[in-house]
Amino acid sequence: MTYTQISLQHLTSLSDGDLVHVAGIYTRDLGGAVLTSGDRRLILLGEPFSYIPRQQAKVEIWGRLLQGKVQRLQIHDVRPAGATLPVPEVGEVGKAGDEITLTAHVRCVGDDQIATTPEGRTYLVIGTELDQRHYTLIARLLGLNPPMVEVVQAVPITQIAPVTRDW
Repeated sequence: MTYTQISLQHLTSLSDGDLVHVAGIYTRDLGGAVLTSGDRRLILLGEPFSYIPRQQAKVEIWGRLLQGKVQRLQIHDVRPAGATLPVPEVGEVGKAGDEITLTAHVRCVGDDQIATTPEGRTYLVIGTELDQRHYTLIARLLGLNPPMVEVVQAVPITQIAPVTRDW
């Protein structure tokens, strides 16, 4: 699956659940975050995976479009407009026993380690104890109900601010 690059003005031509790549101005208030472009406004759900924009920043956003009375975008990731990284990808799903590669943020919830991918998939991490940070994981998929993985290899991802030029 790939993300369709589209303007906010043309989102109504897409279906509920489509993966999109849109651009605009990011703003946040107590009610949440929105992306605007011209007179169009798109409500953003969730938090970006690798970059939190500053107020009024020009950004590109990847996510899953939710059509309804009010359009919303479930955020997968964000980058400053004009930056070359990150470039979100939809991760592998696989079946039990498969070895899959995931980009994930690992965090502890109680006694469990949870790996969350940019598109919002969550996996219980079994075996290896990891620090709470972003990783590229090669993991054996133990099952999908609940989603569980056993880490084969974990490579920490260094968080580097995206580079843009304002001149």
